[in-house]
Amino acid sequence: MRSKEMAVFSDITLALWKHSLKTAAAARILARLYTRINPEEALLAGLVHDLGAFYMLYRAAQYSELRIRPDTVKFLIMQWHESIGVTLLSALGMPEEIVIATIDHDQPRAVPETVRRLADLVYIGNILAGTHFEWLHQDFDPDAGEIGEVTKRFADILPEIAADTKEMQAVLA
Repeated sequence: MRSKEMAVFSDITLALWKHSLKTAAAARILARLYTRINPEEALLAGLVHDLGAFYMLYRAAQYSELRIRPDTVKFLIMQWHESIGVTLLSALGMPEEIVIATIDHDQPRAVPETVRRLADLVYIGNILAGTHFEWLHQDFDPDAGEIGEVTKRFADILPEIAADTKEMQAVLA
């Protein structure tokens, strides 16, 4: 994130890093409160769920024609980061449960009534972290549709997620 070549993408990488930390915090808290899944495993899955996006930014920074087109890079990341991330996590030898939990984490689907799987934790955590609307600078209503429903459903843990995220930012800064 701090390399000279990545400077052109600093706003994206910072927003993505904060998003990853918030997703990790949300997944850990959701695991602790609603499942028997190891909260630290949920934290790791949330932390690495967007590894493909970081890798794509790193690779894009190596090409001058992409460094001058950050909006194109953002679009490519939104289209490809999930599949690239799954491939990277598999190649790194991550546990299968974590790899599976990152598959299609940005693809809209019904939120389960009962949170049972690591993939549910990452999906819901990703929504509670704001998905990627912030760093894409897209207009959206956070109180509408599925995002609004999830936010209302888990509103009572949002302060704990924010505090956990802040603590991780301080430790990992």
